[in-house]
Amino acid sequence: MIDNKENLLVQLRVSDLEQLIKDAVKEEITKITKVIQLNPQIEAPELLTREEVAKMLKVSYTTLFLWNRDNILEAKKIGKRVFYQRSVIMDKFNTLA
Repeated sequence: MIDNKENLLVQLRVSDLEQLIKDAVKEEITKITKVIQLNPQIEAPELLTREEVAKMLKVSYTTLFLWNRDNILEAKKIGKRVFYQRSVIMDKFNTLA
């Protein structure tokens, strides 16, 4: 058996070396693809500002405040800023339609 610390000199044709590299890359890509399929990435929710939501829905900030207060459209606070999740807005209005 060859020790990992030993040097080994091998002669290969360029085409054989290319094929070895292609096979190794293909094998690694297959492994990565399997890992990705087992662990799908969960997309982070897109956050919209009050201004963006008000323009999108053509309502005032007061209406957004009232909808949040009445649990019609939930807002998230990060520090002093108020955000809305696009997916929540779309789900809410798809159920109303």
